[in-house]
Amino acid sequence: MPTFATLQQDSDNRNLIRKIQKALAFIAPTSVELPATLFEAGGTLIDLKAAGYLPVGIVTPDGYEFSRDVKKEDVSALGYASPVRSDITEVTRQIKMTALETGRKHMLELTYGTDLSAVTQSATTGEVVFDEPDLPVGQEYRLLVIGSDGPAANNWILGRGYGVAKLASTDSQKWGTGDPVQQAYTFDVFTDDEIGTPVRHYIGGTGALAAKTALGFTAGA
Repeated sequence: MPTFATLQQDSDNRNLIRKIQKALAFIAPTSVELPATLFEAGGTLIDLKAAGYLPVGIVTPDGYEFSRDVKKEDVSALGYASPVRSDITEVTRQIKMTALETGRKHMLELTYGTDLSAVTQSATTGEVVFDEPDLPVGQEYRLLVIGSDGPAANNWILGRGYGVAKLASTDSQKWGTGDPVQQAYTFDVFTDDEIGTPVRHYIGGTGALAAKTALGFTAGA
């Protein structure tokens, strides 16, 4: 008969406690494919720049927030205090981040909902001038967020890929001596027609390989 201590030893695995130490986010037009894997055959990460992804850049320390708002409908019955059935009817997903690199062309296009491909930079003054449209164009993007935890010998790579993400809101921007210029973004997530789901999750790295038994997935070919 097992004791509590032996049950705990068999049940708990501190190697599965992860804390994202570094993270990167990338956006791409919907014409770019969402990666089927984050890794090359040799175990190195794929070249996202070559694949057509553009970096969001440095963000504030609060990093990236992924939310799921689940709505459900309950069925009540005569003689029962608790619902006798519950069905999930809606799941609203959002991603939030605050970028510190606010001057990238593709991030300005995202922020103001405009096409800046025809805008040029002065060769003598370095000046860039563009007009913000009255009504932004609601462009849809691929969005990919990759996090890393642990040293090379026990490294975990976690990722979330969104086939269709659309800017929902931007918070106010402040110019002052107290804080750097920054821009907060909130994205709505939609189900992608190609992959048929709203989110693709990635778990990999040398740490995941070492903890394969604890993770519990069937080994692939």
